[in-house]
Amino acid sequence: MSKYILSPAAQKSLQQIRSYSLSNFGKQQTTLYLKKLRDRMQYLADQPARGTTRDDIKAGYYSHFEGAHTIYYRIRDTHIDIIDVLHQSMEPTRHL
Repeated sequence: MSKYILSPAAQKSLQQIRSYSLSNFGKQQTTLYLKKLRDRMQYLADQPARGTTRDDIKAGYYSHFEGAHTIYYRIRDTHIDIIDVLHQSMEPTRHL
């Protein structure tokens, strides 16, 4: 598989994470954290079954924690769709 596609919601969330992190933690920490998120997304694209099944949210959804955030995704034939990246304090059923 080894490919992931970000939904518009995931793109927006990553921009918000970047903005918040820059304001609160500085450029170096922001760069490192965003790299961790991207690396985790690539890991999930390479091994999509490693996430936790989240049929409680919607059939076919998976999630995986990274840092203070959770990556939500679906497995497709040729890639994974990153649905969104939510802070751990956010209730997924309200935001997905």
